[in-house]
Amino acid sequence: MASSPATGSSATSENGASRGSNRATVAAIGLMLFSMFFGAGNLIFPPILGVESGEHFTPAIIGFLLTAVALPALTVIAVAISGSGVKDLASRAGVVFGLVFSVVAYLSIGSFYALPRAAAIGYELGIETTLNLSGSWWRLLFTSLFFAVTFAIVLVPGKVADTLGKVLTPVLLILLAVLAVVTISTLDNPPAPATPEYENNALVSGALQGYFTMDSIAALAFAIIVVSTFGSKGITEHRTVVKLTAISAGIAAVFLLFVYVALGVMGTRMPDKGSYSDGAELLSTASELSLGTAGSVVFSGVVLLACLTTAVGLIAASAAFFNELVPRVAYRTWAIIFTLIGLVIANLGLERILSISGPVIGLIYPPAIALIAITVSHLLMPKLRLPYTYRTAVYTALVFSTVDFFQKLGWEWPALSNLLSHIPLFNEGLGWLIPTVITSLIAVAVDLTRGRKRREPLVSGEIDESLHSEVSASS
Repeated sequence: MASSPATGSSATSENGASRGSNRATVAAIGLMLFSMFFGAGNLIFPPILGVESGEHFTPAIIGFLLTAVALPALTVIAVAISGSGVKDLASRAGVVFGLVFSVVAYLSIGSFYALPRAAAIGYELGIETTLNLSGSWWRLLFTSLFFAVTFAIVLVPGKVADTLGKVLTPVLLILLAVLAVVTISTLDNPPAPATPEYENNALVSGALQGYFTMDSIAALAFAIIVVSTFGSKGITEHRTVVKLTAISAGIAAVFLLFVYVALGVMGTRMPDKGSYSDGAELLSTASELSLGTAGSVVFSGVVLLACLTTAVGLIAASAAFFNELVPRVAYRTWAIIFTLIGLVIANLGLERILSISGPVIGLIYPPAIALIAITVSHLLMPKLRLPYTYRTAVYTALVFSTVDFFQKLGWEWPALSNLLSHIPLFNEGLGWLIPTVITSLIAVAVDLTRGRKRREPLVSGEIDESLHSEVSASS
């Protein structure tokens, strides 16, 4: 929650960084966000979408960009609007929900899922497939080195933005540009007919692929790094933080857009399109076809950097969150804990990680999206309180995601499943969407009728002191 509004003079003194330094900070944070979003999972989605959508590639990639680019960018902005971290934002739907949701979200996308997934993908695509080094000992050696490097970068939280934004991200972008430009200019095969999934509604199918990148959940974690980095630079006035966060998110979104479109176009131009089981195999083949032996090196470099930058962001964000939640345990201690947990789970193998953790992600994603949508929409009514709207949207989405969660675990109720199957998009995993929109509109009307005012506008004062002081305190 933002503190009381600062006066003009104090705001000026606290946020007196020059415009030039602000621009450099915003650019670095924008590149940092791109690198953290762009993990190996994101690398392999667009190419296979290009293959499967074929002649319907344009609407498919538009749908993908809506949920894999626009939605994560809005999520980062939503956390900045809250003036604090994920817990504060989620608490608008209730204090208990705020605590439980934020803890589950950070554990799910951090050390229990996305973090070990990044290491496992880095090994299986960057080492095992490319260099043909397989076996449990090779996996342990690679993941140990991977997490050692990741932890070394995370050691000083104030330097995360500079390390990712100014060093690792440019290298990643150069490798991606080389791979995309050479492949697109070398291969010129016509698009294949669309698969049944993309034949009738390519826009929705593309949106679902972007939805399953799970970047909007990751954005909840990454946003705290953005806000705290601005705070560490002396930029704490709430309006300024929201504005600069929006610009940084826009920079990340532009880079993601160009990379995803380029990777998707690569997929449309590949030969023997029906022979690829996933995007990883497709990209590996594309690298060899376009760059020969050097292509394998480039592909490995892209995969490893994509995994590394995501892992750095996840550990830094998780450690910062739990340090705020339990201040007695230092930031670096939390970073060590999450690094070790990630190392252990990464050695279970990618298939096992996905099977264990996937349903939990499906449980928290719909209420997260509902929360983000209401937070951004709240800007249209910044002086009003919307308690019923937040609670109604979140809990409606949560009810549907809970039903879907139990179905994935094999606990099905035929009568309930038959009833829910009549809801639009339920079979596609988006059955929560229409009911959430309808109930939220009703709740908005109720809140408007009550006309309860906020003590201060939605965006005002300064960001939570714990956020702009936590970086310096933990470094």
